[in-house]
Amino acid sequence: MDDRIGRRSFLKRSLLVGTSLIVGDQVFGRVGNTIRNELSTFTDIDLAVVEGASYYNATRKAVELLGGMRRFVNKQSKIGLLVNSRFDKPGTYANPQIAAAVVGMCYEAGAKEIVSLEDASGSYWRRATLTTELKEQADSIREPSGWSTVEIPKGKRLKKAELVRDLLECDVFINIPVFKDHEGTRFTGTLKNIMGATSYSTNQFFHQGSNAKGYYDDIEFLSECIIDANLVRRPTLCIADATELIMTNGPFGPGKIVKPRKIVAGIDGVAVDAYGTRFVGLHPEDIMMIRMAGDAGLGRVDLENLKVVGATL
Repeated sequence: MDDRIGRRSFLKRSLLVGTSLIVGDQVFGRVGNTIRNELSTFTDIDLAVVEGASYYNATRKAVELLGGMRRFVNKQSKIGLLVNSRFDKPGTYANPQIAAAVVGMCYEAGAKEIVSLEDASGSYWRRATLTTELKEQADSIREPSGWSTVEIPKGKRLKKAELVRDLLECDVFINIPVFKDHEGTRFTGTLKNIMGATSYSTNQFFHQGSNAKGYYDDIEFLSECIIDANLVRRPTLCIADATELIMTNGPFGPGKIVKPRKIVAGIDGVAVDAYGTRFVGLHPEDIMMIRMAGDAGLGRVDLENLKVVGATL
């Protein structure tokens, strides 16, 4: 049975629960507004943006807007989950309620197993409020199995890299970054999150392979390496955390925190990042790696031509 939600049924549900729909820059509320019939089907949208106090529910709604998790996950699928979970200051890591929602949806869709590509620790999951079922699901997530060296023939700077083997072997790759400030690249999101799936030696090459003396002396080289690594495999689905993030002193923090309380989801990681720059007061053209990603054909940065649909819970 197809669980994807059509336009009419979604609008009906939204009106019942008091959800506001957002298409582009227009907001359609529950009271006093007429939802236009010419809205495109929600499975055809490029980005889903959902705002809400419950980050768990907002995450589920964002995926629902994209057509539901069964659009991406088949029965017996092996899921590779790349969550930005290594940091511990507020606004520096993807909220675990978001990751928990993704895990639950994957198992509901029939996933066979989930692998944590960056090996999220137990302390990360303890920051979440989990039901017994979600806790069992989080406990079942497998650690990565090791590294594989991958050739990157089209890489400009990175001709080979050591990546988590499960990234190459999983059926579905879901990228869960947090948007935030970054001392080097100025912004971090989906594209840069790939570094969480690289080995220490590869990571060091990103920063100092150009013989730079400092960690962030050569941002062009770092940005090109990030793009090259993203050539290996594109995410099946990106779900970015814009709920609580730092605007200064990234990526480690502590820093100035803003709380947009939003989830941004899409298939195109470049488009997700391009949209995400607004949360740290920037534009896509301000970020070298996003410009490079667009030039490399990894995704779209022309936000004005994309279908952006959302909801406020």
